[in-house]
Amino acid sequence: MYKNREKTIILFLTSQTLSLFGSMLVQYAITWYIALQTQSGVMMTLSIICGFLPVFLVTPFAGVWADRYNRKKLIILSDCLTALATLLLAVLFYLGYDAIWLLFAASAIRALGTGVQAPTVRAFLPQLVPEEKLAKVNAINGSLQSLVMLVSERVCLLLP
Repeated sequence: MYKNREKTIILFLTSQTLSLFGSMLVQYAITWYIALQTQSGVMMTLSIICGFLPVFLVTPFAGVWADRYNRKKLIILSDCLTALATLLLAVLFYLGYDAIWLLFAASAIRALGTGVQAPTVRAFLPQLVPEEKLAKVNAINGSLQSLVMLVSERVCLLLP
């Protein structure tokens, strides 16, 4: 029984780590693009606000939603929202629509997804993990998140 649960936990943490890594790469890329295109501190500030303010505003509600609704579905929906915003932005840029406001909008929508996903994942872990292993898994998850934040910034600097 525990082998299956352990495998599920490993797969879940791996998928969350990969998702966070991709999200961080995209967010850094958006920020760098705005910095290089506008060379404006004001635009950089707006970009950062668009990327973080929605997280700050939606997270308290997301915690309540995670308690009331199906956590698995909330995680999937928030990931899909983030992916859809990123895909739409990529398609629009490919088609030649490269207005800065599109980057701000995509950052804000992606931040909404993150603001829902993060507290929902924290609420979901106790469902996956036996109580005696929860502290260890939470520590591993936190370490993975910190590592991804460090590594993704450096990886983004290597991109052309």
